[in-house]
Amino acid sequence: FVAALAQFLTVDPRNIVKLLSQAHSTTDGRFEVFLRFFAGLSSRRSARVLEEFLGPFPIETICRVSDWVKEEVQRQMRNAGSEYGKRRLLNTLHYLFESQNPALAQQTL
Repeated sequence: FVAALAQFLTVDPRNIVKLLSQAHSTTDGRFEVFLRFFAGLSSRRSARVLEEFLGPFPIETICRVSDWVKEEVQRQMRNAGSEYGKRRLLNTLHYLFESQNPALAQQTL
């Protein structure tokens, strides 16, 4: 969680997609928990609670994370033909769940 929080608050928003894509591209799953926490930090509910202690969350970062989650879910849905593809889709759907964003879920699915 702390690693995801540090990256969420300090990385230039223009580099967020690259960071997320690199972490998601590993095939051994070592960044899955990191990515789930990262997606969860884009939740307004999470941000509201943490902003009291950490200051405002960068809106641009939140938007870029949401866009990345949407695009990644859609990409994984197209590639869900194999066992491995189904596993990747399930992991990616966890990011959507962690975002706690019903509008994003409706747009994505």
